[in-house]
Amino acid sequence: MTYRLYSIFSIFIINLLMFNWHNQSGVFNLAIILWALIPLFGLHYIIKQFECFYNKPLTMIQSYSAWILFFAWITCVCSCISMSYVINIMSDTSSHYISLYLFAPAATLFMAAITALIASIIMLIISRVIH
Repeated sequence: MTYRLYSIFSIFIINLLMFNWHNQSGVFNLAIILWALIPLFGLHYIIKQFECFYNKPLTMIQSYSAWILFFAWITCVCSCISMSYVINIMSDTSSHYISLYLFAPAATLFMAAITALIASIIMLIISRVIH
């Protein structure tokens, strides 16, 4: 559980540094960065409840749901890190980068859902081939 909290904190620092490439400051800057991390906080809570139910860490649980949650978490981590970089690149050509940050949680959760779906399909195919 603590490694997930460390990763959320690390991503927060990375997003803070990336977002501060622009001449932004104040509480609004912090609020937008925290808003972009909502998918990670949400998945962290879901994984925590899942681990409490099984009384094991996520990586030790042998089930399709654990693999789906694991790949969704990894996707959220990668997209939350890369989202700030992409938005900074796009903000050089567009003045509406704030609206991109506002839609970042929806885009991140969509990518995590697609990755988790692909992971579950691959796991089903592998389990059918093995058995």
